[in-house]
Amino acid sequence: VQVVTLLNELFGMFDELTQRNGVYKVETIGDALMCVAGCPVPDDAVRNAVRAANMALDMVKAVEHFKPSLEGVRVQIRVGLHSGPVVAGVVGKKMPRFCLFGDTVNTASRM
Repeated sequence: VQVVTLLNELFGMFDELTQRNGVYKVETIGDALMCVAGCPVPDDAVRNAVRAANMALDMVKAVEHFKPSLEGVRVQIRVGLHSGPVVAGVVGKKMPRFCLFGDTVNTASRM
């Protein structure tokens, strides 16, 4: 329960940053978060890169100032950026999700 509370605090903070930076949160898997700029609404590639980079920098700054409710916990973050083409679409009938596919996504997920 403590880990879930900690991750909820952290990801709640990141959710606010996605709004501020105009990026889309694709998914959270465990303690990982994947965001995308320029999707689902296409935009200029340079603006997408700037938004993604600003999101990454804001995440690092936010974690530096993060005060978790769990005493004695120190949070560190590792951020990776990757760009390239993706295939995107809604997948599923019972619980449809907006998904991204392709080598760009695979590389980004390993960063």
